[in-house]
Amino acid sequence: MNIKRLGHILFGLCCLPYRLLPLNQNKTVLFMIHNDHKCGNLKYMYDSLSEKRPNDTYIFISKAELFSGENKLIGLLYFYFVLSFHLMTAGSIYLNDNFLPLAYMPLRKSAKVIQLWHGIGAFKRFGLSTEKDQYVRQTVEEGNKRITHLFVSGKAVIPYYEEAFRVSRDRIFPVGLPVLDFYFDDELKKAAKENFYRKFKGLENKKILLYTPTFRKSMAENEAVLKAFSVSELKEELGEEWAILIRLHPTISDSGIIKNLGEDVYDVSFYEDVKELYEVSDVLVNDYSSIAVEYALLRKPIVCFVPDFDKYDRGFYRDYEENAVGEIVKDFSGLLSAIRQGKSDDAKLDGFLKLHYDYFDSNNRRRILDILYR
Repeated sequence: MNIKRLGHILFGLCCLPYRLLPLNQNKTVLFMIHNDHKCGNLKYMYDSLSEKRPNDTYIFISKAELFSGENKLIGLLYFYFVLSFHLMTAGSIYLNDNFLPLAYMPLRKSAKVIQLWHGIGAFKRFGLSTEKDQYVRQTVEEGNKRITHLFVSGKAVIPYYEEAFRVSRDRIFPVGLPVLDFYFDDELKKAAKENFYRKFKGLENKKILLYTPTFRKSMAENEAVLKAFSVSELKEELGEEWAILIRLHPTISDSGIIKNLGEDVYDVSFYEDVKELYEVSDVLVNDYSSIAVEYALLRKPIVCFVPDFDKYDRGFYRDYEENAVGEIVKDFSGLLSAIRQGKSDDAKLDGFLKLHYDYFDSNNRRRILDILYR
């Protein structure tokens, strides 16, 4: 038995005494597993809940807050003895990623467990669609039996979420996700721009390229992709009118593989709200990341830079070359040309969006709240 499994079992045991306490239907826990900061779906949901239900009790915490910094022991004690108490006594639990200890938690049937997955749509395979570790597969599947509500962006992606979560269709609700409200709210978008330019003074009059490579299996592969991107050469070719932002996947964001950044090139891997980066950028250079599903709502140019296309084996729910939104390029010269042209295929973009979304409005949170608290 490995140490992680022991930790999951111990968490379940810590939960047992709290089952004797009453369940508070006016208490909500939002546990941020995927992100370092309080952002994304859970932050948007918290903002709406605290406005619509101001007298309820809210516990909003991220995994990173517990296990980073110098007080990891305090975080560990909080996790096992305090967080377990809050989760067992809350009427509603919001998650944004798989939480393996969930498989061992003796939750009451009347407790709601709401999964607001950190990704949007279904592009690159994820979750149980790719998991090879047998223990993780079994534990995630068992834990997901406790999910009462899984919210997704549209009906067309339901089969992929059934596969990725092993959650029955009757518990999947294609009414949108909280963060999608941003893209249809002019005030939020304006505030996002203003906040970014307060932090990056001098970029207001520059074109901005955002590069968001996903992670590969090894650091050597990650380094090879960044080498192919050749940021110094790209900046030299694009000239002074451009700034380049690089945002690595959380799995490798603190790996130190971004080095020797030049003028107007910034590592924004730890920037708190990625939507601000989307809003200020003029073009997205992506690869296989599902970020494109969200970014496409802005109808800005997307370039798919895939120098390792013939080797990448993560897999997709639909054929990549037929369904990827944006021009697919496999070398530096193709990348440079696509950026300079800045083209967007409106017909392909419309088809891509219809595959992933049923709604194009700022009422996603309202629809979720109507389902959960009607």
